[in-house]
Amino acid sequence: MAMSDKAGRPVSLRIPLWLFRVVLVCLALCVLFFIFGAFTYTRLLAKASSVDDLQIENQILRDYTERVHSLESDLKTNRMLLRRMMELAGIDDVQYGSDSGTAGAAFEETAPLVTSSQIYNEAAPASDTVNRSVPNGTPMLGTFSRGFAATASAGIRRHLGLDIAAKEGTPVYATADGKVEFASWDETFGNYLVIDHLSGYKTCFGHNRAILVSVGDNVKKGELISLSGNTGKSSAPHLHYEIRLSGEPVDPTNFMDIKELKQAE
Repeated sequence: MAMSDKAGRPVSLRIPLWLFRVVLVCLALCVLFFIFGAFTYTRLLAKASSVDDLQIENQILRDYTERVHSLESDLKTNRMLLRRMMELAGIDDVQYGSDSGTAGAAFEETAPLVTSSQIYNEAAPASDTVNRSVPNGTPMLGTFSRGFAATASAGIRRHLGLDIAAKEGTPVYATADGKVEFASWDETFGNYLVIDHLSGYKTCFGHNRAILVSVGDNVKKGELISLSGNTGKSSAPHLHYEIRLSGEPVDPTNFMDIKELKQAE
């Protein structure tokens, strides 16, 4: 009922009960639709942000790959020039280098070639003074593409492991004795492998193309456990390697010998 301030008859309007209920239901549906739309929009924004991060990571890996190819080409050219200079000087390969007499083999084209801005040495041979239950060395040779970041900072996202870029199918080795705890699919890391070293340490290997061990298997330091790949949420072939101590992530580079190579001009 509506009543005017001035003199006059009041105006009344009657609404049937069924119509009132219909209006209430429509209002409730509108509220639910608004909530659902806001939730969906938030998820789409999160996915868009994730896509942007993957595109940045992909570009970084592409840049590293191009740099590796450039270094390989330069190294091969330098080898050819060195051979030619040695031939002109009348020097045999075996007379060049160390006293061991095997230095000439370093210039053979058939020798393994690994180039990167940072290269990781293989795990040191086992000895009585080495604790085989503590991770030591690198699980795979390749190009360092992303480092460890325990917390996010300006321009750097949180990253609890180390990324090593290499072509798919590169062998991955255990860095300590242990028992396979997990060997299956993970939504983020694809073919994912976790080894419990029974000393408080665990090592994790993500984005594998293939896992060569099973849950419950006992593995030895230096044993082949998987082949690197590009599975899960990965923008380019690489290995994601983590070390955890009592469940807390630690920087894997603290357990490696890193040899800095001269940067290409």
